[in-house]
Amino acid sequence: MIFSRIKYLSMLLAVVVISSCGSKNGESDAYGNIETDDVTVSSEVGGKLVQLKVDEGDIVMKNQPIALVDTVQLQLKLNQLYAQSDASKAKLQSINAQVAVQEEQVKVIKVELDRVKRLMADSAATQRQLDDVEGRYSIAVRQKNSIEVQRSGVTAEMAAITAQIDQVNDQINRCKILSPTSGTVVARYIREGELVTTGKPMCRVAKLDTVYARIYIDETQLADFKIGTTVKVITDGAEGKLIENDGTITWIASEAEFTPKVIQTRNERVNLVYAAKVRIPNISGIYKIGMPVEVRLVKAL
Repeated sequence: MIFSRIKYLSMLLAVVVISSCGSKNGESDAYGNIETDDVTVSSEVGGKLVQLKVDEGDIVMKNQPIALVDTVQLQLKLNQLYAQSDASKAKLQSINAQVAVQEEQVKVIKVELDRVKRLMADSAATQRQLDDVEGRYSIAVRQKNSIEVQRSGVTAEMAAITAQIDQVNDQINRCKILSPTSGTVVARYIREGELVTTGKPMCRVAKLDTVYARIYIDETQLADFKIGTTVKVITDGAEGKLIENDGTITWIASEAEFTPKVIQTRNERVNLVYAAKVRIPNISGIYKIGMPVEVRLVKAL
């Protein structure tokens, strides 16, 4: 009886020892949290937000309209510029007509001047007649040049108005806020009716079909953790089960840093470590932002 109990206790101790050894061998090589490549969508103009077409959890496509800032004042300014442009065009047409009349007048006086010069050569005209025609010709040329200067001024004015119209149209287009990338809206920072300023964040869009685990490794692990290395990424699942997927190391920091405070123990926090990123396919959507994960190296058989 005593012998049986001793045998039973020995077997139980052996199982505990073996389990302990197995747990140690199965320890993860690194720990971290899930993050994504995300984009903060900000307003490029200031004004009242009249439309916000997305909410947290919505899936958006690249260049999809997601918000609209009030354009009333810009539209009024644009209408004013169009009116100024029309007025300048009318003024230009009037000046062109004046230039055409003046050019014709210069031609007529030039013909008369040439005739008087020929008569002077034949002594059939007086010097007074020649001086009178030359004076009228000089005045006509100066008037024509003056009108052409006015035309140049109106042309420059129209160019400036056109530039202002393009500028206002660009501001109106910027009031229509588009998603810069495809992904899922993971955060919204503003609501319809609120005032926005230039550069104010409106929402955050993240690509959740591929996520990244930011992990930290020490100096002794650098030889095993290399860019392109395939690793196992483990996280908790339902009913205490572990979810395991393959990941690929895409980045390792070139400089060491103190372990972030999210690492559990104080001793670990004071160690110098290197940050690294592991890319993980997330088509099923099981990985969420901030989720803790463990990373294990794939041992060669």
